[in-house]
Amino acid sequence: MDYTFLLGSIENILGKSHKRARANHAFHCPFCNHRKPKLEINMETNEKGHNPWECWVCETKGRTIRSLLKQLKTPRDTANEILKYVPRGSQIEYKQLSIIELPKEYQPLYSASTTSVIANLVKKYLYERGLTDNDFIKYGIGYCTSGEYGGRVIIPSYSQSNQLNFFVARTYDGNYFKYKNPEASKDIIFFENLINWNAPIILCEGVFDALAIKRNAIPILGKSISTSLYKKIITSSVKDIYIALDDDAKDRAVEIGEQFLNQGKRVFLVTLPDKDPSEMGFKAFTEHIQLAEELNLSSLMLHKLDL
Repeated sequence: MDYTFLLGSIENILGKSHKRARANHAFHCPFCNHRKPKLEINMETNEKGHNPWECWVCETKGRTIRSLLKQLKTPRDTANEILKYVPRGSQIEYKQLSIIELPKEYQPLYSASTTSVIANLVKKYLYERGLTDNDFIKYGIGYCTSGEYGGRVIIPSYSQSNQLNFFVARTYDGNYFKYKNPEASKDIIFFENLINWNAPIILCEGVFDALAIKRNAIPILGKSISTSLYKKIITSSVKDIYIALDDDAKDRAVEIGEQFLNQGKRVFLVTLPDKDPSEMGFKAFTEHIQLAEELNLSSLMLHKLDL
């Protein structure tokens, strides 16, 4: 969607913007007057007709351009001209996302019988992926033998308040569909309750990557960072961020790195070989992270030219 005219009209009020991830643009916040551009506005109107915006410092926020203009006390005529460039929502009915619960067939591995053939089969699969009995306890890893998630390892994630916020179900019996995840929002922080927000963090793609890395690793479940994770990082005490995405996602790693660099964080790009962290294991990954390249303005430009 082309939002050029909407962006231009907003810039006439707030000044020149700084491009962020996807359709987000950052402005200097008129509500708290922070010295850095901390007010982010999503210029791409979603199906509900919303353009979420928020200042990451003073936390002034809203869902629509109309609400932003109202808080800015924009003259009515000016506001009406700007709102002409905001598409109306398409009235799509959203499927209600259910409250996250572990499958009723879920069985924790740490309490499984030592004589259970299936439990031992699951453990063997996980041992071969570098996990240990301590990992089964630490991460609450379990499995299902029947039901919707039958034949799958269950790896749950909990929020800072220890509430289940997601889980990943990965086949251990050779099912063609490797992963089957619940119909729930991915705007979460995976393993949030296990993260030390005063220490360096490592961003990786998948859950098994994080399990292999072991130390303060957060899987982003793909190649894009959730809004919740982005906000948590930039408002936390974390100073150093290591980005360890697969080799085929160099452009996304650079883009994510630039976002955090612009927020005053130190960013390091971990160069991975053909294998991802879950394939290379903890020891080999540790060697690679020690060689991570710190991203700065000069190296950022070189990476952009190389992409």
